[in-house]
Amino acid sequence: MPTFSQNRAFQLVTFFLSSALMHLLWENAQAPLYAGYESFGQHFWICFKATGGDLLFMFVIYVVLAVMHQDLFWIANRAVYAHSATWIIAVFIGMLLAVSFELWAIHVDHRWAYAGMPIIPLLKIGLTPILQMLIIPPLTLLITKNFSHRKQP
Repeated sequence: MPTFSQNRAFQLVTFFLSSALMHLLWENAQAPLYAGYESFGQHFWICFKATGGDLLFMFVIYVVLAVMHQDLFWIANRAVYAHSATWIIAVFIGMLLAVSFELWAIHVDHRWAYAGMPIIPLLKIGLTPILQMLIIPPLTLLITKNFSHRKQP
């Protein structure tokens, strides 16, 4: 039987590794929607670097939830997954970060341009990057919850 500290480490690895894999898949799937896309091979490393930024967003979500639950290792406590606030905050922070970054990247820094991207009309930003941070954070929580073995307090 794993010790509590082994369980916490396993939960952290599960959270960030599952998140990294899903973000990398998403980044590569949406790459053709950006101007300049030529091939998977050409854009894989660009998508890999973008996944690093996505993981930074996931780290922010993790820290906000740690503060909210007053537990740095909240992730190993199955009881936190029963709180609707855990799920709502993850989606809200994910959306806030995605919208803010996309607005800056498109309208201020001109970091990239869209080609076939569906656009959110009022904001004039891409839909798929926003969906990414609406879908992957709760999916990451669900995956992590399913691997959580800590008994409820």
